[in-house]
Amino acid sequence: MNSEGLERVHVLVVDDETSIRQLLEEGLDTFGYHCTTAVSGKKALEILSDKAIDVVITDIMMPEMNGIELTRRIKQKYKADVIMMTGFVGNYTYEEVIAAGASDFIQKPFELNEFFIRLKRVLKERAVLADRDRAVAHLRQNILRLHKTLEGVIQAIATSSEMRDPYTAGHQRRTSLLACAIADLLGLSGDRIFGIQMAGVIHDVGKLAVPAEILAKPARLTELEFGLIKTHAQSGYDILKEVDFPWPLAEITLQHHERLDGSGYPQGLSDKDILREAKIMAVADVVEAMSSHRPYRPGLGIDKALEEISKNKGILYDPEIADACISVFKEKNFCFT
Repeated sequence: MNSEGLERVHVLVVDDETSIRQLLEEGLDTFGYHCTTAVSGKKALEILSDKAIDVVITDIMMPEMNGIELTRRIKQKYKADVIMMTGFVGNYTYEEVIAAGASDFIQKPFELNEFFIRLKRVLKERAVLADRDRAVAHLRQNILRLHKTLEGVIQAIATSSEMRDPYTAGHQRRTSLLACAIADLLGLSGDRIFGIQMAGVIHDVGKLAVPAEILAKPARLTELEFGLIKTHAQSGYDILKEVDFPWPLAEITLQHHERLDGSGYPQGLSDKDILREAKIMAVADVVEAMSSHRPYRPGLGIDKALEEISKNKGILYDPEIADACISVFKEKNFCFT
């Protein structure tokens, strides 16, 4: 332990002057720090590659490799803080020293008390940053756990809806995969893509409110039956709206059958009133549904589905999203698994 009751700090002193190395080594040992010395920048790098060093105290003016270059190399590869010292103050500005990565700068000759004040300040800042990094790492772990929990809950709900509609089992998962591929090609952020993934696997949850015999009917639906099917978007929204998800899952579920020209359902929204995520889901949903088998018809295939998207882009479907969908298949070789 050092004088502040902290875990022992390992300091590396780099200077080609024997007297400076000895002075600092004795002082550091007296104050409870563990000290190693090096006569050159090259030797210092060898020590750093072999030992965990907390702080490097280095002279600037040294043969072969000066302190500026040594500091740059340290900051590229190691986590040690650097304090520079020199008797040639006019040769370097404080800004140059800090730009190289040093935490502080001290002029020779110096009093040991002044030196230890600087060292303690650097160590205090180092401890604060270490606490911050630990807090950030802990937060990231909690977010990851939250994401996994949300995925599990959402997947459980999705599985419940697909159990009532065996002919479309896997539809939500495949739609989600395609929607994410489109979103990625469009350059959406990772968080928005994850939200789209979650919305994709749950977008038909409202089918829980539709009679199972209609969902599995092996013949074309009547107008009344199709009207019941169309209620699933609103029902899905009603199921999800009270849950405070980090993404607009309820709204995407509600809007995934809306169309650019206002001809969709349940609200008849048009273009600017439809979430971009919902526009992506709409295109992915149509392509997956058309290409897959249904109780009342065989699958029409990817080519037919892409033909529908191409023909109606700018009318029913967002043109940028439609083009991205086509590119995902034609250029990125996407396929449903």
